[in-house]
Amino acid sequence: MANVDEHARPQVWAGLHVLAAAALLLRLVVAWWSVRIIYPDELFQYLEQAHRLVYGYGIVPWEFRLAARNWLLPGSLAVLLEGLRAIGLDRPTAYIPAVKSVFALLSVCLVYASYSIGRNMFGERVGRVAAVMAAIWYELLYVSTVATPEVLSAYAIACALAFVTGRASARRAALVGLLLGASIVLRLQYAAPAVALWVLVVIKWQWRCALRAAVAGAVVFGFAGLLDAWSWGTPFISYYNNLHFNLLLSKGDVFGRSPLFAYLHWLTVGSAGLYLLAIGYGVLQWKRCWPILLLLACVLVPHSLIPHKEYRFVILAVPLLLVLLADAIVNGSRRLRPIFGDLAVVGTAIATVATVSIVECVLHGVFARDDRLVATLDLSRRGDVAALLDLTGHWSQSGGFYYLHQDVPLYFQQQIQSVPMSAVRSLVSHVLVPVTQATIPGFRVSTRYRNVAILEQIEAPPAYRQLAKDGREPYQVGLGEDPRSELQPK
Repeated sequence: MANVDEHARPQVWAGLHVLAAAALLLRLVVAWWSVRIIYPDELFQYLEQAHRLVYGYGIVPWEFRLAARNWLLPGSLAVLLEGLRAIGLDRPTAYIPAVKSVFALLSVCLVYASYSIGRNMFGERVGRVAAVMAAIWYELLYVSTVATPEVLSAYAIACALAFVTGRASARRAALVGLLLGASIVLRLQYAAPAVALWVLVVIKWQWRCALRAAVAGAVVFGFAGLLDAWSWGTPFISYYNNLHFNLLLSKGDVFGRSPLFAYLHWLTVGSAGLYLLAIGYGVLQWKRCWPILLLLACVLVPHSLIPHKEYRFVILAVPLLLVLLADAIVNGSRRLRPIFGDLAVVGTAIATVATVSIVECVLHGVFARDDRLVATLDLSRRGDVAALLDLTGHWSQSGGFYYLHQDVPLYFQQQIQSVPMSAVRSLVSHVLVPVTQATIPGFRVSTRYRNVAILEQIEAPPAYRQLAKDGREPYQVGLGEDPRSELQPK
């Protein structure tokens, strides 16, 4: 790692704030234009639960029936939603883009963190290139409006690394501890990189700063335990239940198993080989890159040993690999500079990264608009919705009450399997259907989107019949009809 005194500057790069503003603008476009849910957990375990706290109704997944989730993140989101409601932003068309905008603003911290890590470890030019790539890289755009623990934990650890590679101070040590503590309580599997980063504090800043960081982290961890005690009755029970369910009972395997090297494969394919180049460069230059390589190993190895894998679980690897790639571009291309010129080499490399990012933005639908969610937002504005049947897919891909925002019965296919279609008129006022199946007796097409249609009653009955259970406590595959028999809150 480079000498901090040599590379740290009292004045940061003058263009950094301009770059951050441009990055924010790009992320706000994603926030305000795209209508999509990347991960079901993002909605149903966090945003939906925040909506349930503020407005009193919502879908309850098994984690919140069995005390397997801490309320820190959904509670924080509830505070945000309540604040938006207080200023009149109490409709989905208002609070959804507002919440996404808050997280878009928060995501810009990676631009600053990447600059600081690159500058402190490798030099000013690497910091600038790393900041540019953090601003434009498609995966960071893709998750910039996402409120999930692994994304927020990645922000926390990246910012902590930015501080640790800089100058030591008591205030910085406390802030690093708070960030590392937050990263662990949000995603317990990130304890390994968090502890590794604390070890770097011991190495670089000595024991006094390390102790201060440990105390600050313990405060955050203790708060999470107290929150569990207040909400579930036992300190840290949500962490125990979640680990017990997913690891000891192996119920996480229900959601899929992947090969040991799946993450390495996904990272390689998702970056068109650029990440593999960054890793190879880092290994060759391990004496200067070892802190980042250590953190990468602490993220990828433990997650690779768990059979159930999702790319989002290792999102922390992305900003770390981009910093390595920036160093490879600036310092690994020195032999080419006398031939092609300094600006041409670096500019071509950045243009290549930008091209890959643009192509991947299109392929992965960064700016996509999900017709199912758009239709649900349409229904949220209507005053005649008495009950809704959603036949467009699995409940986990729906918008839930966070998008519908109507306290009415909400049914999915699994709740009406034994109900003949002729009886649907007595249950619901509106139906969401695939556009190719837009025919149900007694209903007419109200609005048609590309893939989804909204059906409404031709003539509403005097009163609607209600089934014993709607979709608010859905059955989840592999958990049994009543998962309480397998796992009880302690």
